[in-house]
Amino acid sequence: MTAQQSDPPDYAEILRHLDIYDERTPPVLDETLRHARTQCPVAHSDANGGYHLVSRYADVATVLGDDARFSSRGGKSLPPHQVLDMPPLDSDPPEQREYRRILNPFFSKGGLAKHEPAIREIARQLIEKFVSAGRFEIIEDFASPLTAATLCRVILNLDDDALMDTARERVVAIGASNTAQAWVELTEFLTELIHDRKVGGHGDVLDAILSGSVNGAELTEEQKLGVVIVLVLGGLDTTRAEIACIARHLALNPGLEERLRDPNWVRSDLDEFLRHDSVVTAMARKVTGETELNGVALHSDDRLLIHYYSANHDAERFESPDELVFDRGRNPHVAFGLGIHRCIGSNLARLQIQIAFDELLTQVQNLRIADGADVTFGPGVSRMPVSLPLVFDRRP
Repeated sequence: MTAQQSDPPDYAEILRHLDIYDERTPPVLDETLRHARTQCPVAHSDANGGYHLVSRYADVATVLGDDARFSSRGGKSLPPHQVLDMPPLDSDPPEQREYRRILNPFFSKGGLAKHEPAIREIARQLIEKFVSAGRFEIIEDFASPLTAATLCRVILNLDDDALMDTARERVVAIGASNTAQAWVELTEFLTELIHDRKVGGHGDVLDAILSGSVNGAELTEEQKLGVVIVLVLGGLDTTRAEIACIARHLALNPGLEERLRDPNWVRSDLDEFLRHDSVVTAMARKVTGETELNGVALHSDDRLLIHYYSANHDAERFESPDELVFDRGRNPHVAFGLGIHRCIGSNLARLQIQIAFDELLTQVQNLRIADGADVTFGPGVSRMPVSLPLVFDRRP
């Protein structure tokens, strides 16, 4: 062995202590997950109070399809620092279906169509601020303010830049660190927002939540707050992460720009980006009783971390899983989850991503990473670059 060589990381040892919030995790995560899928697909980690990592596609699908053995109650975060339950994410049938009944009309394709002009106008206004400069930081200058403005102005009927900035700060803190303090700060902020809202006359999703009922009973204040937290976390964090990841692909692979200028790219290519990036990497479940998964004994109240990103990179399910392959045909990825808990905001996410690149690529071309930029991925539930400074040429 030469002086320049060193022993490879001990992925089995990393797996035994795997903490997705540890800053040391991102550089070794892919190889650690590959080791888990091939050697120990239901592995135990002593991090965050202890949990079993579910890494293979087949096992992830099993857990997501069996709410009797693997419950959503008790929170989807590890460690469980949530201040309160967040339905419908943290609820099981039959209550889960009741919450979806309240929200579904606002997040169907038809329910969202009326918001498309407003979202496009938000995107155009943001692009106008940097298009003459020939450079921008896509997360801070475009993806974050686009998703924040969409949520606050279009979905929640709020028009307050300070509120949007505060909401974004609170969500970023949870995605990156998941500390108890981050949850407290988000909960307190949204509690005040809901308290100040007059119910009735708006006809929006917030009205529906604040006047909603489940199984004939009015929602409690905690239930209303929990639903709003779900919308804010999903609406702000995940979509901005996917926009950043797709932009990184464009900057590293110049030919992709023309694919995304095809009006049909959302139908043909977006699912492959979603599978490859899987920006919501993982969520938790709780075991309801004595059972087993892939030969591993599980006990009541054991915690599982269901790793969507790992499942979407499982070579047993996807050929060449670490590559973007746009002609896969059927693409049964789990980037939006699976089964009854499939992401309620998936249509909104698709619409925002489509609009973001429709409007951006109308005005810019030859996206590339700025000289000297160190593009790294941060720890946490959301998988995205910490920063992505880009330069471009203005389209004629």
